[in-house]
Amino acid sequence: MSMMRCMKRFLATVAFVLLATRAAAQAAVVTRNVNLREGPSTTSAIKQKLEPPDELTLLDSTQTNGYYEVRVAGGEQGWVWARNVRITGGGGPPAMFHGCPPEGLAVQEYRKESNRKKNRITRPQAADIDAGATIDSVLHTGDDRTRWSDTRGASIVAYVVDVKIGSQETVNCGDTDSAYIDTHIDVVQAPTDTRKIVRMIVEVTPRWRSFMGQQGADWTTRTLKQTLLGHWVRFTGWLFWDFEHADASEHTNTGASGNWRATAWEIHPITQIKLCPGSPQNCD
Repeated sequence: MSMMRCMKRFLATVAFVLLATRAAAQAAVVTRNVNLREGPSTTSAIKQKLEPPDELTLLDSTQTNGYYEVRVAGGEQGWVWARNVRITGGGGPPAMFHGCPPEGLAVQEYRKESNRKKNRITRPQAADIDAGATIDSVLHTGDDRTRWSDTRGASIVAYVVDVKIGSQETVNCGDTDSAYIDTHIDVVQAPTDTRKIVRMIVEVTPRWRSFMGQQGADWTTRTLKQTLLGHWVRFTGWLFWDFEHADASEHTNTGASGNWRATAWEIHPITQIKLCPGSPQNCD
């Protein structure tokens, strides 16, 4: 066999292994503080300290000396003690999407962390859902900076009054193609009051839009507007405090003329959408 043919076969084998590894990757979340180490041992050097609810990708679901080999949201690879993480399943978008890492193009660390939360790739489990986070309680007046925790999920039934494409942002690496920009959905407590200062914003990210498309669900902005506008809908996903819009929110900047939302709290990203059959009471 010629050297060239041997090289082609080798490269094909490597490609197959890489694809198989990627397909087998599973999502996980840190449940207790844990060290990311260079190897599967307490004697291996610590590369990074991880805390709940940091998200991980398991590179191999088989444990080695009680450790999983993982990749963290920032792209760093290493090993973590298996007892301090929980596998959340293989169903979710990739951490790296369209060449954009979870932190996007952010430079400051606080913005990187904010972008990583927006780009979470795991679904909140039942234990993660804050049952107290209803559309009524989220839209209750008053300063709400500390009312909720963005380590928790929420499942909220609300009435949809607007669906629109977002804007160019660092979280999506500055992309201008609508396929790689968030979808903003404005929701309220009742169809009789649609003022901007009583609205909550929930968002579909490009990662979840693409992933759901692979499952046969069309989460494009155009289709979501056609199917959700003017309906009661249950949105499930992660709670997120969007500090960048606190000064445009009625709860934290009361009475300001430029306010266009009630609260800076969002569901972002949305991981599940369920159209209610008629009234909100029929959405459970």
